[in-house]
Amino acid sequence: MAPLQMLLCTIGITAAAAFSPAHHIQHHAQQRTHSLSPLCSDKGGGSAIAAPKTKTVTTTVTTQKQKQEQKKKFKPSDPDLFKQEDFEDAPMFRLFLIGDESYEQEHVVTRLVEIVEDCSEDNAADYFKAAYQGGEAFMGKYPREIAETYAEQLTRSEPIIYMDVRDDKD
Repeated sequence: MAPLQMLLCTIGITAAAAFSPAHHIQHHAQQRTHSLSPLCSDKGGGSAIAAPKTKTVTTTVTTQKQKQEQKKKFKPSDPDLFKQEDFEDAPMFRLFLIGDESYEQEHVVTRLVEIVEDCSEDNAADYFKAAYQGGEAFMGKYPREIAETYAEQLTRSEPIIYMDVRDDKD
């Protein structure tokens, strides 16, 4: 029974030391380090850092390059500033109103004026009459996207208004 008591006492002492304030342990560690290290002694001991036996010389060489060419200076009135580039005109397409006997003049004229930008009521009435008599009426030349947009919007009307887009080269 005695060895068991001794073991328990040793564990209890170790546990007590583990949970004791840390400043006591640090103080003991500092005293031990202080007494063992000659660099930390109060006597001023310790050695200085040795100087290297070889000397290193560093020289910096700088070179400057000058631009030989200067940019040509333009005056604001110089015509070379505004070079005219060759721009191709957008290919033009012809827009036609296709005649149909089921059309009502008031509906067709109203929709043409609403959708086609450069179309007046008088022009729309003339287009309607030409399409009714001849089967189709030429409404104008437009870039492809614009002509197709007009034709699509008029085709979506209720009741439908038939349109045709043709290449200007034909």
